[in-house]
Amino acid sequence: MGISIGCHHPYSLLGSSFLLSCPDSAPACSAPTPAHPARSCPTQSAHFPFLPIHSHSVGLPTALPTPCPALFLLPRLPHSHVPAHPALSPDWKVTRQLQDTSLEQVAERGRFSQEVRMRDQSLEQMRQELAQVQEELQQAWKLGNNSQLELGRWEAELAHVSGALAATQKELNSVQGRLNASESTVTLLRSCTAIDCCPSGWLLYRGKCLFISTDKKTWDDSRAECEEKYSQLLITKSWSRWTVPSFLKNADVAYWIGLQKSRYPWYEYDWLEEGEPDGEGLTDAWFWVDGSLYERPWQPKSNGSCAVISRGNIKPAPCEGPDDLHLWICEKAAGPSSPFIG
Repeated sequence: MGISIGCHHPYSLLGSSFLLSCPDSAPACSAPTPAHPARSCPTQSAHFPFLPIHSHSVGLPTALPTPCPALFLLPRLPHSHVPAHPALSPDWKVTRQLQDTSLEQVAERGRFSQEVRMRDQSLEQMRQELAQVQEELQQAWKLGNNSQLELGRWEAELAHVSGALAATQKELNSVQGRLNASESTVTLLRSCTAIDCCPSGWLLYRGKCLFISTDKKTWDDSRAECEEKYSQLLITKSWSRWTVPSFLKNADVAYWIGLQKSRYPWYEYDWLEEGEPDGEGLTDAWFWVDGSLYERPWQPKSNGSCAVISRGNIKPAPCEGPDDLHLWICEKAAGPSSPFIG
């Protein structure tokens, strides 16, 4: 909407352009009066009414560049839109109120939109933080599971090592016991001489006192003779072929030793059985007189139930009959006052 006001000073009112118009003479362009609500300015068209306006109502400067007896708004509108009353029409007020309300709603929507955007940004940030926390919890859970599995493996390893340690300790105790016995034997042997460590008529050999018989007996009688002398028939399980005394290796004579075939429950020594067990569940195996199992059993159906040593070799020999006679050898530990109790 364009409004022309004299003096040609442009101003803006509610989005419309105005020109301040100063009449050439005050009488011709005086302000409206109650008797003349609308007067015409001689310099303008007779169809445009004069509307009073004050500088403070439209944001005009309080002092105009050109003195003007009266200020009028001259709207450049078609004749049909010119109000008949000098005051603003009700429709124009409603329109202005609607425009103000619309501007307020636009501003309010802008504020709401900005607040929504800020809340959306805050919500998105919270979602990201929640996702990060969930990921950290997941990693912590995985680490916890891995730690639990690792703990289980370490506990199993600890149990295994503890068992191995217990077995090793048991073996160590056994070895220590044998070592102590060996040290005692060595100490005893160092203090012995061939005269005082073995009884008269006995031979000292490798820590043992040996009695070599000069008469022949059965295996059972030879065993009984050794027991009467606080000894037992010779056990050579700790001897190798190179440690057999020369008189036993070179002489073509057989001597009874403390090795005999015995019957035993087949399930105790099934890896050494010489034949199928009979109906009693017993089979035969070779044992030393101290109760230990012979470490190198003969083939099944060996000839004889007792053993002799001849030329350094151990051989089976029959011993059931009264005519199965051989020389025999007794043994006992060497020491001045420690007789062997067989």
